[in-house]
Amino acid sequence: MSENNPGKLLCNPKNLTGVFELITKINRRYEKIQRKNIQNLNLTPSQHMILRQLWESDGRQFKDLAECCECTRPTITGVIDTMESNLLVTRESNPKDRRSLLVKLTDKGKNLKNDTPQLETMVNGCCSGINQEEIETLGQLLQK
Repeated sequence: MSENNPGKLLCNPKNLTGVFELITKINRRYEKIQRKNIQNLNLTPSQHMILRQLWESDGRQFKDLAECCECTRPTITGVIDTMESNLLVTRESNPKDRRSLLVKLTDKGKNLKNDTPQLETMVNGCCSGINQEEIETLGQLLQK
């Protein structure tokens, strides 16, 4: 971090290596903020990531959650097993494909969204110098 700006990460994003180093540092900072905010809710980062996906669009297939979370189906199954035993999610038959199951939020899982706005506020505070258009451009560039 810079002495003049304690929140600013030091690296040289003039080449791809520098950009990847910066992304890694940003990710570590985000994970630290995330862990701090979800520890009181007895959630793991993986569980929180799945909840965020379901808050955005409830009733997701395992393969979709695995893809969004960048992990394997067996890993997602283990996380979902724990979340189901904690009454955060349920598994329901997919009316469009009886061979697959959908992961759906319980009321308890839905209500956790109200307990986590602080994380969004802290992340937004870290990015206060970036406007919405720049955030969208960055997202588009990173998805290429």
